[in-house]
Amino acid sequence: MADPVIEQFRAANAGLSKLVRDELAGFFGTLDLAKPEAVRDALLEFVPLLVSEYGPVAESLALDYYEEMRAASGASGAFRAMAGAGGIPTGAVESKVRYLAGQLWTPDPASMLGGLLSAVDKYVKQPGRDAVSYNAKREGVAWARVPTGAKTCAFCLVLASRDAVFHSKQSAGDRRGTGKGDAFHGDCDCSVVRISKASDYPKGYLPDNYYDMYTSATDDNSPEVAAFLESLPPGDKNKQLKAAVFSMRRNFPNAVKDGVHTH
Repeated sequence: MADPVIEQFRAANAGLSKLVRDELAGFFGTLDLAKPEAVRDALLEFVPLLVSEYGPVAESLALDYYEEMRAASGASGAFRAMAGAGGIPTGAVESKVRYLAGQLWTPDPASMLGGLLSAVDKYVKQPGRDAVSYNAKREGVAWARVPTGAKTCAFCLVLASRDAVFHSKQSAGDRRGTGKGDAFHGDCDCSVVRISKASDYPKGYLPDNYYDMYTSATDDNSPEVAAFLESLPPGDKNKQLKAAVFSMRRNFPNAVKDGVHTH
């Protein structure tokens, strides 16, 4: 794999993310936070439009990126990357805005902006991520979640340990079947990479190392982890994933950027 292709796509996404964040922050700055109902209603109108405007841009970037990955891989045969499922449903965006809008009735209403920026970043990038996984499935190849930068967060490292075996959302969970392998958080800079053969693996992507850390974390029966598990709602279907992330942050604090040093 030609790593410059991945870096170029990452940089293009970063530019798109900055554009979207700046537009949202600028709009938020025009609102009168002393009128929370009016702010909420304005955001319920503006944010879904912002996501629907820029999500297709992310998708278009991803389609070009997929074609470039195929070329760099030396793939032969006729294949054209196509747009897949639609973007984030408007109802989901509105629901998130309503949830975050609760902060408008607190002593610090401006705190809503941080969560909103993170959520919109995730929503705008998702169509691009979906486009890569969709076309990998069409082509019959795999895709992998590849962290970027010197360090990534524990959540992304756990999911990156899955290696290049993602063929669908159903198979995208971690090795213990949490079903969260295709989950991304706001401000996530992980790349989604097409993998058809060993040479497609980007330099520095070490899924076996990540999986060793993940396995150690899932085997952690310390009192701290037990207490954390006990604090989660009984019906939480992702307890195991959350416990692994919790443990990894503490057992490998220097390997992840959100590490917790307990000693």
